[in-house]
Amino acid sequence: MIQIVNAAIDERREGESEDFRMPASGEYEILLFHTKVNLEINGEAKEYPEGTCILYGAGETVRARKAGARMAYSRIRFLCDEAILRGKLIPLGVPAVCPDMDEYKVYWKAAVNESKWDYGSSPYAVTHLIHIILHRLYDYVFSEEDSGYRKSFLALREQICQYPERQWTLEEMAQQVQLGTRSLQKFYKKFFGISCMNEVILCRVNRAKQLLSCTTGSIAEISQQCGYNNWEHFSRQFKSRVGMTPTQYRRSAIQQK
Repeated sequence: MIQIVNAAIDERREGESEDFRMPASGEYEILLFHTKVNLEINGEAKEYPEGTCILYGAGETVRARKAGARMAYSRIRFLCDEAILRGKLIPLGVPAVCPDMDEYKVYWKAAVNESKWDYGSSPYAVTHLIHIILHRLYDYVFSEEDSGYRKSFLALREQICQYPERQWTLEEMAQQVQLGTRSLQKFYKKFFGISCMNEVILCRVNRAKQLLSCTTGSIAEISQQCGYNNWEHFSRQFKSRVGMTPTQYRRSAIQQK
């Protein structure tokens, strides 16, 4: 079940800025800005348009500064121990712009109003409405080609390509993009058309092709430089991707020079 701790709809602030902090473990807060706003997240400040929504959790701070004459927003702070957040399906600290803010806000108002009533069905209604709000945020985050979340995947991909010799694991990659391993694999494939582990193999093979062409290192040495502890495994993987063994590839590269 999800329980609303406190909330405000259509808050207006005339001051320059406001800090949103989440002190309690197990609590989350979701913000929806009705005006343009400057947000500072993890030390990086950027202006966002009206309709920007962000979810954050315990220990995180979102600093908001007005980008116009005033700042207006809605917020819902809630307790949640369900898989939708515990499994990191919804990313934290990633702004997303909702193109249908007025319609989206209807669910916010309904959830806050329902939390004030004392009907037996109210806890279930609140949970259901917050689920809708969170799943819609999920859609917003992953539908934007230039979203901040996509940028975190691009940063991960850049590291894989730059350091393919690292002993990459799904858990390490998932931690870097703040998702569970299943969501990591799903969205890496969605963004780039290749699985994250196949990306590692492809980058290792490309690195090996370069080393085989331009250096005189042994196959065993090159396999280690590309992240393989076993040169035979490296040779099998190289042949499956390139169509020839590392030795055959080196011989072919020398003949073409």
